[in-house]
Amino acid sequence: MDSFKVVLEGPAPWGFRLQGGKDFNVPLSISRLTPGGKAAQAGVAVGDWVLSIDGENTGSLTHIEAQNKIRACGEHLSLGLSRAQPVQSKPQKVQTPDKQLLRQVVPDASKQRLMEDTEDWRPRPGTGQSRSFRILAHLTGTEFMQDPDEEYVKKSREKYVLELQSPRYTRLRDWHHQRSAHVLNVQS
Repeated sequence: MDSFKVVLEGPAPWGFRLQGGKDFNVPLSISRLTPGGKAAQAGVAVGDWVLSIDGENTGSLTHIEAQNKIRACGEHLSLGLSRAQPVQSKPQKVQTPDKQLLRQVVPDASKQRLMEDTEDWRPRPGTGQSRSFRILAHLTGTEFMQDPDEEYVKKSREKYVLELQSPRYTRLRDWHHQRSAHVLNVQS
């Protein structure tokens, strides 16, 4: 894996798009280049991992923090990059970073396991729930919650309609309309 440094002369636009970040549990990398843009002219390639921005290690940066750091650069943008393979003329699938680089971004082994478990999500037989949805429900503590009962929904709708037709609601609505008209100096 080759590491190198690129300094782009400003001002923005720099001619590339980022993907990943600590909040996505994926190292920052270049996902798109503007043909003929500053980054492309400097030898940056799609799939390059961004190791540093203006000398700051990106392993602890979220996606938005990295974007903000790039925006704040002004006239010079210094990027520390790493390339897993030589740049070729035809596009290739971007390789994933090695396990050691992922461990820097994903500090918790349970999060790493969760990422690996959600890679092969499929709908559960007989339901529309995917495996990743079930894992999310487990993480948020909502896996045992059920949809509201049809009868309960029907009763609450009927109660709502009855309240809309009640004299109390009518008085409150009329008072609100008069008050609003008075405040807005409109004839009611």
